[in-house]
Amino acid sequence: MSKGKLFFWSCVSFIAGISIASFFVIPQLLLLSFLFLGLILILLVRLDQRLLAIGILSVAMALGGLRSQAEMAKIFQSELRRFNGAGQIVTLSGLIDQEPGVKEKSQQFQIRVEKEKVLVVAPKYPSYRYGDKIEVTGQLKTPENFEGFDYQGYLQKERVYSIMIFPRIELLASGRGNPVRQSLFNFKNKFQETWRRLLSPPHLGIFEALTFGEENNIPAEWKEKLNLSGTRHLAAVSGMNITIISFLLSGFLLSLGLWRQQEASLISLVFIWSYIFMIGAPASALRAGLMVSLFFLVRGFGRVASGERSLVFAAVILLWENPLILKFDVGFQLSFLAMAGLIYWLSFFKERLLKKWPEFLKVNLATTLAAQVFTLPVLIYNFGYVSLISPLTNLLLVPLIPFLTMAGFIFGALGIVSFSLGQVLAWFVWLGTSYILLVVDWSLKIPGSHFVFRGVAGPSVVISYLFLSYLTWRTRKNPGPKFLNF
Repeated sequence: MSKGKLFFWSCVSFIAGISIASFFVIPQLLLLSFLFLGLILILLVRLDQRLLAIGILSVAMALGGLRSQAEMAKIFQSELRRFNGAGQIVTLSGLIDQEPGVKEKSQQFQIRVEKEKVLVVAPKYPSYRYGDKIEVTGQLKTPENFEGFDYQGYLQKERVYSIMIFPRIELLASGRGNPVRQSLFNFKNKFQETWRRLLSPPHLGIFEALTFGEENNIPAEWKEKLNLSGTRHLAAVSGMNITIISFLLSGFLLSLGLWRQQEASLISLVFIWSYIFMIGAPASALRAGLMVSLFFLVRGFGRVASGERSLVFAAVILLWENPLILKFDVGFQLSFLAMAGLIYWLSFFKERLLKKWPEFLKVNLATTLAAQVFTLPVLIYNFGYVSLISPLTNLLLVPLIPFLTMAGFIFGALGIVSFSLGQVLAWFVWLGTSYILLVVDWSLKIPGSHFVFRGVAGPSVVISYLFLSYLTWRTRKNPGPKFLNF
């Protein structure tokens, strides 16, 4: 087995180890046995080269399982978690380490108490900011799941094991957060203040969702329409969204014929990372940015065939830092699967299915279709919708997103300097968001444009991916991975 293949399968084995330990109870002794056996086989490499590959893969899988178990152990080792549901009034002081999420009648934020986190649900006013040091007094509780959503697992992957609802809060100090993150949030808040003076709902809600992933100002009716039309990912700073936008931007630059592969990749990365930092660098965007960056760097300065290796390597880095995102972070799942779809299916759609289409349309539609090949089962399982017209609506909308986002930041910056100038430029953003609303509304008027699924079982998702894997293998015109072919 070549070094490249060994590296790839080692990463896959590590991810498999985390997957198995995430969904099944595996005795730690069994994982340690695999680790010990793998080390022995590596030491016996002089006897048979095959033993080296088997040994390395065994070690990688065992390490993945052990890393997952170590992360789960932190939940039971939590000091604050012991007070959950005890009915005891506790007083905690900590730092708000993320930007608060504002709801219709409340706000939520995480406070860091020494090495642990607590989610606080508080009244909407007075408002709090990132970097505020506060003292909260109330009862700690274990998060409860609701409406089929594993809210407890969702918070666990954020390393939050306790919540405090409507406690007494005292502000102790402000501006104690990281100076860089504080500057990013201040920059973002100034932009939002300008936009809210220049746009009104539902245009404001759509635009804020496109740029910052904040859906608070989107009416419930339009959230449902975005779901049914298969365009909800556009209204979120999701890994899937960032992945699609980066590939579309790169493809657009290449289609102009003005840049080479390396230059198009670098320009795309500069835009993506500028965007990520402008929106406050949320974890979901950072993860997607890392995966996209590794792929573009390999594609631009290495070999296209190494794209799958860069993807699994990025996944290993992210999963080593936090194994729980594999099971509980839908954003990570969609980002990884969208990237995999682009790696394995983009050339098929461009060079075979859409070969005779005009270049610009071919790039956009191929990117949209390829990104959805592997994400569809996860989307159906988590959201219960499938839109038959989604490829068309995404084709009509996705190419607009990078330019609308850039236009929004430009008019936001100018609006801070001159409100009158901002009013003039706001018309362009209003036209863009009106177009989005029009396309979404139109797509839902087509009979049979979408189906609603309820209670999709996990095994059906597994079967779907087995079928997609086989279909991918058949489509790529190769004999398939020869596992230990030296």
